Amino acid sequence: MKKTHNQSSEQLMLRAIELAQKAWGQTHNNPMVGALIVHQGSIVSEGYHQLSGSQHAEIMALEGFKENADKDTELFITLEPCSTPGRTGACTEAILNSGIKKVFVGTLDPNPHHAGKGLDFLKSKGIDVVSGILEADCRDLNILFNHWIVHKKPLCTLKMAVTLDGCLAASTGQSKWITGEKARTDVMRWRRLFPAIGATQSTVLNDNPQLTSRLNEKVFCPKRFIFNRRLKGIEDFEKYSVYNDAFKENTTLVYGEGSSKASIESLKQTGLDAWEVGESEDGLLFEDFLSRCAEASLCGIFIEPGAKLATHLIQNKIADYLFMYQSPKLLLDQKASSLGYERSSQRMDESINLSDIRRSDFGEDHLVRGFLKL
Repeated sequence: MKKTHNQSSEQLMLRAIELAQKAWGQTHNNPMVGALIVHQGSIVSEGYHQLSGSQHAEIMALEGFKENADKDTELFITLEPCSTPGRTGACTEAILNSGIKKVFVGTLDPNPHHAGKGLDFLKSKGIDVVSGILEADCRDLNILFNHWIVHKKPLCTLKMAVTLDGCLAASTGQSKWITGEKARTDVMRWRRLFPAIGATQSTVLNDNPQLTSRLNEKVFCPKRFIFNRRLKGIEDFEKYSVYNDAFKENTTLVYGEGSSKASIESLKQTGLDAWEVGESEDGLLFEDFLSRCAEASLCGIFIEPGAKLATHLIQNKIADYLFMYQSPKLLLDQKASSLGYERSSQRMDESINLSDIRRSDFGEDHLVRGFLKL
């Protein structure tokens, strides 16, 4: 057990966040939560929520605490403890029974029906509660869960890499590699968090991607969706990794209801999993697709789009969140692929902004991510 002395509440909450991240991508559709018990400045017990349906972080930390709580015993939790029994019992009752008299909480329960109730219960029983410790970081830990529990639909996320002059690919379509290895490793980390990933058939044809997370020699494959409105190139599916690798059962083709009978028959012959969705003049109805994702209990999808799809999803207020990796390169290609496909903005106040912005550097590359303010 790691021992620490005289650390600030922020430092201790940061440790709780680190604990929560041990379950990165493993708790859907529950949140990642970390908890630790501190006595006289030393961490004496730790816990984190490991899998959906397993013990909550607070319970794990409490079970590892073998001493009697006194006035110098404190509990740190990244997320407000639950106050309803659920599958594992109310954590507020367990805290009350532990004898701990001071609790530090990172952020409130995002569920509007529960938010604040756990803290109110503890306060009503004479427990000193301090909330809002590293609140933004604790909230960011569960961007998928928070969106899911409030909206009951997946967080539609776009990931793009661009040059300094805003190009997503050269005019030839070639885009490997805009960013460096460190940034691409970070993408692998986010692919591991999301239960689903999406790409267009054009990306499959041009790049033959694996669409997996490859970290520390471990390979994880989320549910893979390939958007192919007219089932283009379906006869040659055997050429591409996503349809033939060890994770091919995780791949689903998404096609439009207006596809020809011949194409649909060819699709059936492949044996591939497929979803038919509605269409509009602009293409596939992503609202239909996201509804199907919700029915499948997929709390988030990490889409790696081209310029056309990205522009469509942003300007039609379908995308919720954006990852933008920027490399300090100038492509200087007038015909290169860039955002704003067939869009003509006349004024700066037509700009689309981000909120809850987070920034990171990966070598020479820079990441800006946040919620699209639509």
